[in-house]
Amino acid sequence: MDKLGDYLKKARVRQGLSLKDVYKETGISDSRLSRIENGTKAFEVGPFCTKALAKLYKINLVDLLIKAGYLDTDALSSYEQVFQNVDLLSDDERNHIQKQIDLFIKGRTKI
Repeated sequence: MDKLGDYLKKARVRQGLSLKDVYKETGISDSRLSRIENGTKAFEVGPFCTKALAKLYKINLVDLLIKAGYLDTDALSSYEQVFQNVDLLSDDERNHIQKQIDLFIKGRTKI
């Protein structure tokens, strides 16, 4: 079993869900999920599946995207400080902060 498949199976079992339960909640067929968990279809875990499983299994989406190979921890390191506890902010607060960031970086270019 590969790391991603093992991680997903443990998360599913921890939630007390069968393969059929997952299908009912996400639309991901039990045969596809079984192949993913067994490592025979690991690279076909698309963004839709990743997001749906993270939500259903109550696991961190970013961690799952890293395990699936969609994100790189090095690429995320520059965002860690900026996004700590961002989920506690309202949409209005996030928009206000983004406007402040835009004001600070106005005229700067990324190299």
